Amino acid sequence: MKKAVLLCACSFACPSMKDLNFAELAERVRLELPHDFMLLHPRLCEANGEELLADLIKNDGVVYITAACKPEKQYKLFRDGFQKAGVEMTDKNFRPVWIQFKNTDQAFEEIKKALEELEK
Repeated sequence: MKKAVLLCACSFACPSMKDLNFAELAERVRLELPHDFMLLHPRLCEANGEELLADLIKNDGVVYITAACKPEKQYKLFRDGFQKAGVEMTDKNFRPVWIQFKNTDQAFEEIKKALEELEK
């Protein structure tokens, strides 16, 4: 199984993400955590983000760890991307990670925990 970490920066302007340094977070994930690829996007839930998800999700055997807003909201926001790809969203291919209202270290730990759970 391949692991893709998708970081959503919520336009780099959302007050709930003000304590996150996305450049530092992306570099730490790249250097310190086991994954196959990573993507940093300004707004995965907008139309071009959904189109990107639709293209990415077509790859079978990949689990997508999405670091963004609350998981409940991610299921709603990213559902269209999965549907456009013709792929059912399940816990085998979609793992939302909540990084809102967290600082860079806390967000990193949440992503790390999600990746470690895949190894179990």
